[in-house]
Amino acid sequence: MTAPRTDRRGSPLLAVLSAILLLADAGLAALGMLVFNSHQRGNLTDDEAATFLLLGVSAAAGTVIFFLTAVAFALPRGRRVARIAAVLAWLRTAGVLIAVAATVTSFGASAIIGAFETVGLILTAADTLAALIVTGIAVRRT
Repeated sequence: MTAPRTDRRGSPLLAVLSAILLLADAGLAALGMLVFNSHQRGNLTDDEAATFLLLGVSAAAGTVIFFLTAVAFALPRGRRVARIAAVLAWLRTAGVLIAVAATVTSFGASAIIGAFETVGLILTAADTLAALIVTGIAVRRT
């Protein structure tokens, strides 16, 4: 058997990759704001805007999660920060599932069926899944 590692170093490469995901989430949050502005001007209906508004809010939460993950990777002993990020990622996943159910209940199935709406829903699900994967890696690697 081998002895446990006592000298932990941060992982700058994984921290940079997490920072890139943070920037991607910031871009998705900006996309959500553009859809919100378009909805306020009357260019989009409630059904069309719902999934992209969910994407924007979820991505805003994702920026915090990926920031914490990048910090956890950068620190020599970032396990506590990584665990906080993982808990937030799971809470975000639960929030997205509840929000999708509330959207379907409020607006009907037309809020998630359609090319525009489905793209927003797929982006939200992919972004949420990416956060779960990255935070899981952070918990194991820190």
